[in-house]
Amino acid sequence: MYPIAVALWMVNVPAAAGTFDDGYGDDPTKPLGYALEKAAPLPTHDRKYDMEVGVRVRQVSVPRSILDIWYYDQDDPDWAYIDARPSILGTAMGLEYSLRGDSANGIFYAEWIDSAMKDGYWDDVEEPPDHLDGDYLDPSRGLGMVAFGANYAYEAHMVRSDQTDGRFGLGFMIGGGLGLGVLVGRLDRWGPDDQGNPSYKRFLDGVPADEDKRVPRVFPMVDVNTGLRFRFGERVSWRVEGGLHTLLYYGTSLGVSF
Repeated sequence: MYPIAVALWMVNVPAAAGTFDDGYGDDPTKPLGYALEKAAPLPTHDRKYDMEVGVRVRQVSVPRSILDIWYYDQDDPDWAYIDARPSILGTAMGLEYSLRGDSANGIFYAEWIDSAMKDGYWDDVEEPPDHLDGDYLDPSRGLGMVAFGANYAYEAHMVRSDQTDGRFGLGFMIGGGLGLGVLVGRLDRWGPDDQGNPSYKRFLDGVPADEDKRVPRVFPMVDVNTGLRFRFGERVSWRVEGGLHTLLYYGTSLGVSF
């Protein structure tokens, strides 16, 4: 009889107003928090800036119109090879660490630029034209570049987070910076021989490469960037941007602030 009596007592005794907590969250009249912030609440600090870590992906390339200044292509009526001149392009994947103020941003990055250039014939522009004296270049497997650097970006706010109760923000960003790139891999080179055989014929005949194409191993990374930053809640930011990363590029990045 004792358990039954206790149960009846609990039913009949009214709970004190404002003291009952069923463990299911805040009062229904209060706005719900974001799931991410519930799982990992924002730390309190007295810094005047936020720190952010993120990942980024970029597609880099050299426009064919620029390469046409120095090299012939298949659109030339006397082009000698069966295939078109290769394209210079690649994919950059990396990590970012950012210091984010109200409008000023410092972005530090490290990345790997994976070359997607194929082997092919390169015939330099000259007067008078000689379409049989070009080089045949074959990139080694794993050709690419390790790059790192720092950028400054200014953000002009179009929609501030406080205008949407912290749910969403949008800003226009513009900036630039400098870095350093180190080439990894090699470019095997074939040239024409003394018997008048062009480089592409020697390559197709299986003749060993003449040399590793002498290109600089270290490159400056010059950045000029512009794009949009979208903010979701107080933590997540997503950038869509384009510009110059020594090569022309477009890309995106996703970061989490703390």
